[in-house]
Amino acid sequence: MKHTVKYKYSLIPVSVLSLSLLAGCSEVAIPEPEPELNKGSLVLVGGALAGSNAEVYQRFIELAGGELQARIAVIPAASGQPVKYFKQFKADMVRYGLDEDQMTLFPVAVKDDKSTKDVDESQWRSGATDIKLAEQLSQFTAVWFLGGDQLNITATMAPDGERSVLLEAVWHLYQRGGVVGGTSAGAAMMSDVMIAAGDSWGALTAGTTDTYSGMQDQENGPLMLAQGLGFFPHAIIDQHFDRKARFGRLIVAAELNKATYPLGFGIDENTALVYTAHNNSAQVIGAGAVTAIDVSNAGRIKNPHGYHIENVRISVMQGGDRYHFDTEQFVANPLKSATVGHEYLNLAKPVVSGVFSRNSRLKDMLTFDLVDNKGSKEVISYLHQGEGVGFTLRFSQDEYTTGYWQYLDGLLDSGSAFGVRLDIVPAEFSIKPLTAVAAAAEMEQTENN
Repeated sequence: MKHTVKYKYSLIPVSVLSLSLLAGCSEVAIPEPEPELNKGSLVLVGGALAGSNAEVYQRFIELAGGELQARIAVIPAASGQPVKYFKQFKADMVRYGLDEDQMTLFPVAVKDDKSTKDVDESQWRSGATDIKLAEQLSQFTAVWFLGGDQLNITATMAPDGERSVLLEAVWHLYQRGGVVGGTSAGAAMMSDVMIAAGDSWGALTAGTTDTYSGMQDQENGPLMLAQGLGFFPHAIIDQHFDRKARFGRLIVAAELNKATYPLGFGIDENTALVYTAHNNSAQVIGAGAVTAIDVSNAGRIKNPHGYHIENVRISVMQGGDRYHFDTEQFVANPLKSATVGHEYLNLAKPVVSGVFSRNSRLKDMLTFDLVDNKGSKEVISYLHQGEGVGFTLRFSQDEYTTGYWQYLDGLLDSGSAFGVRLDIVPAEFSIKPLTAVAAAAEMEQTENN
């Protein structure tokens, strides 16, 4: 839907606001925003946004008021190279019809950008607390958060857990009908409960941690949760979801917060979840999928051998699929056709474990091997390190499961799977390599006996 709110503004013909704005920083008491007043939109990108992804860029520009009205403030707090990646974002926006002076870099960062010589961007740490800087945001229709380390966003935008004046200004922009977007870390910080670090194996085997030693912790280790900025009110957000197989850690995060946030949304790379507050719904656009995790009716089983949970519901949305929060319903793109009862495949035991699997990604495994496969009502995968305790992942369909499919872009498949059941059960694994040398030695021993 085209966003028709328009704004008048005075152009600021600079790409980087003056460092003099950082002088005289001060804090003010900031009231909590009222969710019912929100009129804006959120564009949450799962990272690795390609410059060629016209659908996502054009939707963001549209929600910002269109090519003539859009005025975008870029907040690079998460980035290790804030100026470099601002320039890249600006170049992509120019490709889709904006002028360079419609994007402005706001000086909020914690890292010095090695690509610049005259400015130390690490001195921008207190930028979000400057009243004059916050006042500039009234001239803008959109805010974009660059990717990087989401803990740097929360540390600068909400220092000591208090909303900065710039963060309050972002809220006002959102409430009056503007759009707030971000990629990677800029998406992770949108939820109230923020995933800060860890991977699926670490979350399932080691639980949670309060320690953080840097970006490497985002790639492995226990789950770390922190306070996010709370723009997305319905669920916990995760990103880089397809490439980094993060659905295990998202399940743990949602189960730990089941009373308040039993839903989690994992966004694939080069893909966006677009939330519109006025109709309280979200749509998936871009190259990949958004995977919804629902632990509302899941049961955590006390098991001394490891993490055990049953009846987690997983739904895969892509290609324009929507979720309506008021009715709690998934709605497939109306161009898609139902697959359950009209399945294309008939495979009794599809191979789904490992990189040699035909459909090794979660979204493909569920849409092709399960809900579009007459031959099996379940697919089983495994998570282990070769020896010792690991996990059996049992995905199954029942009366609550539905599936859809269609070609939406040439011959590119776009499948949907809603309400798939997942049980995670600890299991003992022991792998014995059957090499030719070992086989010969075993045969010789047998002959000698």
